[in-house]
Amino acid sequence: MARLGAAALWILLFSFLPRAHGGILRANKVLLLCHRTANRDLPENTLESLALAAHMGCDIVEVDVRRTLDGELVLNHDGFLDRFTDTTGEVENTDLRELDQMDFGGWMGERFRGLHIAHFDDALRLARKLKIGLYLDIKTKGIGPEVLAALAREGMTKQVIFGGEWDDIRRLDPEANQDPSAGVQPGFTRDDVNKLHEQHKIVIASFILNGHEFDLDGMKQAVAFGVEGIMVDYPRLGAEAVGRPVEKRIAELTQRAESGPSAQRVEAIRELSNFVGLPLQRQFFHWLADSDEQVSHEAALALVTSSPQPSLSSFEATLHSSAWTARSNGAWAIGALARTAPDAAPCARMLGSLLEDANTSVLKQALVGIARCPADPQHVPADRLSQLLSGDVPVLRGLAAVALAKHHPDIAEREVPPQLKSEENTSESFNAAWTTRGRPKLSPAEIDRAVEWYRAQMKEVQALTLLPERTALPSLAGQAFRPGHDYSLGPILAAGFKLWDHLAEDPALAIEALGSQDRGEADWAEWALVKAGPKALPAIRQALPGSRGELRPRLIRILAWQADGDALPLLRQMETTDEPNQELIRWAIATIEPFCP
Repeated sequence: MARLGAAALWILLFSFLPRAHGGILRANKVLLLCHRTANRDLPENTLESLALAAHMGCDIVEVDVRRTLDGELVLNHDGFLDRFTDTTGEVENTDLRELDQMDFGGWMGERFRGLHIAHFDDALRLARKLKIGLYLDIKTKGIGPEVLAALAREGMTKQVIFGGEWDDIRRLDPEANQDPSAGVQPGFTRDDVNKLHEQHKIVIASFILNGHEFDLDGMKQAVAFGVEGIMVDYPRLGAEAVGRPVEKRIAELTQRAESGPSAQRVEAIRELSNFVGLPLQRQFFHWLADSDEQVSHEAALALVTSSPQPSLSSFEATLHSSAWTARSNGAWAIGALARTAPDAAPCARMLGSLLEDANTSVLKQALVGIARCPADPQHVPADRLSQLLSGDVPVLRGLAAVALAKHHPDIAEREVPPQLKSEENTSESFNAAWTTRGRPKLSPAEIDRAVEWYRAQMKEVQALTLLPERTALPSLAGQAFRPGHDYSLGPILAAGFKLWDHLAEDPALAIEALGSQDRGEADWAEWALVKAGPKALPAIRQALPGSRGELRPRLIRILAWQADGDALPLLRQMETTDEPNQELIRWAIATIEPFCP
C-alpha cells in the first residue's frame, strides 16, 4: 500500500511540475534521472552516493532537502534518524554539529561505515563540478529563501528542478520549473507518449516505487516509445536502457589506462576508481605491478578506496614483485589499510620482509606501514630498525624511530632520544656555519639537506610520544622548552603540541620553563600549560603564592585563560596585597568570572 501511495505521489509530483528551471529537461538525448542518488549502490543522499550517480551516467539526480535545528540545510529523506543511524530523533530537531558526529553509512552495511550526512552546499558544489542537474525534493516547509540563496552562491540556480514543499520558491522565483512535463508509469503505450507530445509535454517514465524498479525491459521499451527521460533507482540499469551502458565507459577507460602517456593512464585509473562497487579490483592489481610509479600508486589508491576493501593478504604477491614500484605501493596500500582492516594481524609480518629491500622508496613505505601495524615485536626485527635509525638516509632514520617506538619501545627508549639530539646538533652546526657566512641564499643541495634533517626530526619527535611516559614527558619537554632558531622551531613546536596531552599528570617541567630567560621558551611553556587542561591547575595554584618576578604574571595568566574558578579566592586575596600585579589580577578575575556563574 505504501509503495502504491508513493507511486501516486510521484505521478502527482510530475503533474505539478509543468516546467523545469533553465530547461534542464530539454536535451538531445534520453535523460537518465536517478532517485535519491545511487540509493541501491551506496547509502542514499550522501555525497559519495551523489558522486556515484553522476559517474554512472545520471543526468539529473533527485535529493531530499531538510533544515536542521540550527538552520543548516542537509540531504535527508526520512526526517527521523532511526533508519540511518544508531540513535533516534528527528533531523529538524538536531543541530548540524550533532548530525556530523553520526554515522550515516553503517545502516546499509559495514563496508559503508564512516559516511556522513551531506551538507546542501557541498552537494551543490559537487553537482556543479560533475556537471549534473539536481531534482530538489524540499522536505521542510518555508526554506525557499535559504535554498535559493545557496543555489545562487554555488552557481546552480539554472541547474535544478523543484518539488515537494516548494510553494514559497514558486512565489520567490517565477522562472522556476518552466519546462512542461508529464510523468507516466509502466503500462503506458506509444500512443500515450505521442498524445503527451502533441500537448508539447516532456515525458518522463518512472521506474521507482512501483514494483518496476528492476524492469530493464520496461525501461528499454519506454525509451523505444520516445520518452525524454526515465527515473530509476538503479543507475546501472538505467544507463543500459538509455543506450549509455556503464560497461562501455569502463572498457574505454581500461584501454586508456593500459598504455599511453603516464598522465593519461593515471587519469583513467582515477576515473575508474569512481565506480564504487564495480568488480574492478583485478584491473587495479594488474596496474599496481606496473613499472610506471605514478600508474602503480594510482592503482594502489584505487584499491584502498574501493568498496569493499581488499584484504591485506591480497597484496602478498606484490611484495615479492620484481618491480620496485609494486613493492613500494603494495607496502603503501597495506599501511593505508592497516588501522581499519579486520585482518591486520599479518601486517607486520608482511612488511617486515621488506626491511632488507635495497630500494629506498620501498623501505620508506615499509617503515610507514610497520608503524601503523598492530604491535608485533616478533615479526619486526629490532636490529634492522636500529641500523636504519643510525644510517645515512635522514628520512629512513625518522621513520625507523617511529617503527621502533611502536614495536620495541624499550629499545627505542634508549636509542631515539640520543639520535634526535644528534640530528639537532647537525642542524645547529649547519645553522652556525650559515650564519657565519652571512646567511647567503642557500643552494638547492643545501635546501635538500636541510629538508631531510627536518623530516628526520619531525618523525623522531613523533616517536617520543610512543615511548613510556617516564621517557616521553622529559624528552618532549626537553625539545619544547629550549631556545630555537629558523631550523629548530619546527621540532620545538611539534614537541610542544604533543606535550599538551602529557603535562596534565606532571606539569612541573613546564612550570620550571616559565622562568626561562629565553622569552620564546617561556611563552611556549605558558601556552602549553594553558592547553594542558584543568588537571594541571592545582600545581599552578600551588606555585602562585611563592612565585617571584616574571613567573607570577605567567601563572596568573594561565589561571585566567583556563578560567579556573577554584583560583578566584586566591586571586581576590592577592588583589589587595600584590600592588605591582593588581591590574593583571583584576583582569584575570574578570576573565574567569563569566565562566563561573
